[in-house]
Amino acid sequence: MTAVDVLSPVSSDTLVDRVMAVAHLPPTAHVAVIGHHTLSIVLALMHRGCACVRSLRPGSASPDRESADLAWIVDVANEDELHDALQAARNRTGASGRVVVEGSDCACANGLSAIRTHALAAGLDVVSFDHLSRRLVLAPALSTRLAA
Repeated sequence: MTAVDVLSPVSSDTLVDRVMAVAHLPPTAHVAVIGHHTLSIVLALMHRGCACVRSLRPGSASPDRESADLAWIVDVANEDELHDALQAARNRTGASGRVVVEGSDCACANGLSAIRTHALAAGLDVVSFDHLSRRLVLAPALSTRLAA
């Protein structure tokens, strides 16, 4: 059971507010939530007023290719799923969107360093890190080089 599984609606709302703030997105943003246990987050995003929310499973085919302002990876079982989730996130967020990975829920062998390695392979790099929640914010690697 992950942290997302046991969230009450109030804490899901708080979690959504924190992630939207760290990603610098308005309440009406388009969001793709990627993982296994996404229902509480999807409902909290809808309650917050997100214009479009999608829930995706890592490694599963997605019939639409709708773009998203934010791809939020909340629960992956292993590094293969992380890789698939990051590729899907990168495809959906394009050149200007953000990807947030909940590191505390990631079952990767090398923890956060594995997330960064897979992110770089997907063309993403870390732009922000929340030490307390072990949350990474990623953006396209090219845009981070241009900003430096």
